[in-house]
Amino acid sequence: MSWLTKSPFGRDEDPIQHMVELLSEKAEKDGTPLTDSDRAILVKEKSDVEPVPEDLRQRAKELIARMFVEEPWDECESDPRSFGSSLQWAGDSGYPNIVSLTEEVAREMRGEAFPPLQGWKLGKDRMQLIGCGMLVVLLIFAILIGAGFLFGWK
Repeated sequence: MSWLTKSPFGRDEDPIQHMVELLSEKAEKDGTPLTDSDRAILVKEKSDVEPVPEDLRQRAKELIARMFVEEPWDECESDPRSFGSSLQWAGDSGYPNIVSLTEEVAREMRGEAFPPLQGWKLGKDRMQLIGCGMLVVLLIFAILIGAGFLFGWK
């Protein structure tokens, strides 16, 4: 697999508009189509001065969550222009509202899938973290001592 991936969108195609169109199609299938003003709000840059209205925010988050559930996990491989794959390219030019809402939904869904560690598992994880940190420090000391002997540093 290559680390560099070529964008599936052409020069005249906007991934943000593509995401909004996919969301709009999903809303129409559900019987609650997005208005032109809703689409314009979703395309706009995220702003604290003009936040997304709460009703649109909740509606969009519900639609995005359903799209993520319905979209297969291997969709990135088979369709690079799917909703989840488009997110990779949509945030390049700025941080529009659709990208912000999609990332919120993804974080919420991931949080449900991976609950925080508790009890012994949390303690074991912290002990391993401290142990690895101590090993790194000891390794650095060993490298410095070895380099000192090798180069005759005092």
